[in-house]
Amino acid sequence: MLERLKGLLLDILNRKGLSPIVMVDNGKMFGVQFVARDVLFSVHIVPTGLDKLPYAVVLNSPAVVGLPINTDVLLAILQINLQIPIGAFGYMNGTLIYKHSITDNDLTDEELDRIIDIAINVVNIHANGIVNTFGGRLALDFPPGFELKA
Repeated sequence: MLERLKGLLLDILNRKGLSPIVMVDNGKMFGVQFVARDVLFSVHIVPTGLDKLPYAVVLNSPAVVGLPINTDVLLAILQINLQIPIGAFGYMNGTLIYKHSITDNDLTDEELDRIIDIAINVVNIHANGIVNTFGGRLALDFPPGFELKA
C-alpha cells in the first residue's frame, strides 16, 4: 500500500511539474516537500496503526510565518476554516499552518490529484490574503541570507 500511494503521489507531482525539494523514505513512511506557486507544501504518507486503514495521506503547509497573534487574526482563521472545502488552518508560534488528512485504502490517482489541486489553491489564496491583511510573510519569502538546502 505504501508503495502504491508513493507512486501515485510522485506521478502526480511529476505531471504537475512540481519538483521535490526534500524526500524522506524510511520504508514505513514517505514524505515529500515541494513549492506550489507561493507556498511551501509537504505531503506525507504515514502509518495509522489501524489494520483496516494502514496509511493516512497528510497534506501540510507552513503557509505564513511571522504572523502576529491577536483576536482579529484568530477570528479571520476561524472564518476562513468555515469557507474552505477541505482541510483547516491553525496557528502555532507565529505560523499559519494548513493541514488536511486523508484515510482511504482505495484512493485513486484522480482523487489525490484533485485533493492536491484544491489544497494548493486554498493555501495560496488564503495565505496571500492573510499576509496582505495582517502582515507576516509567506513561508517562501525567506529572510535575507537564508539558503534552502535539500
